[in-house]
Amino acid sequence: MQLTRKLVEEFGNPLDWNSATKATLLLGVCFLMHSQYLLWAYYQVSGFAPPENATYVDIPYIAGQIDKFNLLIFLSLSLFLAGFYMRKHYPDHPLLEHVAAQYYGLTLSYCSYLIGNLSIATGVVIAGAPVVGFILFNRRAVFIALATSLVAQIGISYACTIGYFQYAPIVKSLQFYDGTISQYWLINLYLFTAPHLLLLTIVAYHVLSRWRQRENEIRVLSLTDPLTQLSNRRSIMSILDQEVARSCRHDPPLAILLVDLDHFKNINDTHGHPAGDLVLRAAAQSLANSIRQNDHIGRYGGEEFLIILPETTTYSARQLAERCRAQIEALRIETSSGKTLQITASFGLFCNENNRCDTPESMLHLADEALYEAKNNGRNRVAVSEK
Repeated sequence: MQLTRKLVEEFGNPLDWNSATKATLLLGVCFLMHSQYLLWAYYQVSGFAPPENATYVDIPYIAGQIDKFNLLIFLSLSLFLAGFYMRKHYPDHPLLEHVAAQYYGLTLSYCSYLIGNLSIATGVVIAGAPVVGFILFNRRAVFIALATSLVAQIGISYACTIGYFQYAPIVKSLQFYDGTISQYWLINLYLFTAPHLLLLTIVAYHVLSRWRQRENEIRVLSLTDPLTQLSNRRSIMSILDQEVARSCRHDPPLAILLVDLDHFKNINDTHGHPAGDLVLRAAAQSLANSIRQNDHIGRYGGEEFLIILPETTTYSARQLAERCRAQIEALRIETSSGKTLQITASFGLFCNENNRCDTPESMLHLADEALYEAKNNGRNRVAVSEK
């Protein structure tokens, strides 16, 4: 369980991977894919394959390539293990992604030459790998590796057209005289394609999912007050604009409450700003717990909060405000010094029952006047604008 948690923390978000991690994982992918080719080649020359395979596969040619496959596997494994050393000592060295991307592109160019540069496996890699690479890797490394691989592919293909190389040298009887395609090679080409397609799909899905998650987190953070975890001023004002427009269009009443914590400056001056932060968080939580599901609350500024009450009359809004006021008055907040603080709050209420098309600015102005009245009349009370 601890190992799993550690792996998730280290590799769970590809957007946070360093250059060495990206390079190491790509080299590990190379090792696995090259292993697939080697195992397939060994199967063909080992004697376990059906004799009729010789109709479709150039067995002597494959036998002559075994040493090259062994060297490729050794090189892939060595680079993969070296990647772990680099992750520890040179985690952000820019050369690492270049080496891994070049190795990936060039070795797969060699493998595609063996089964045909125009095969479906080659097409999937050429189309999909750069897309995933640009999302995850250093773009310069991907551009250079893509250019190198395309030059290799074009060079090999052209050499095949002039007879310098044999096209798909391990492939025999791909197409018969009657125009049909070999079922054997159809299955095997899809077998070579499947790992590339599966890997590219998984990586792209995982990276883009994390990307969307991070964008959503950033969006939420941009709309949230970090201290109280309520909507910030920009967010709550945007909600007010929407609710005022809805009230004007569809005619339900809309009420707003401006809430100001009483004598908050004295708390900061006497007990310090950490105590003031505790008070703000406690008051915010109390207000959030006292409102209804469809209501909205945000930190309007300093020690002030704005509560938006859609489809709420003056009478209902006053009842809710009194409940909020009583809940705040009942709070007992323990400071780090061991002192217990008791706070109160004043409320200014305005409802647009008499004029559904009040502007947000005018509603806030009238609620602020009511709040000023509540403070002048002794605080710890709800005042209602009658305008």
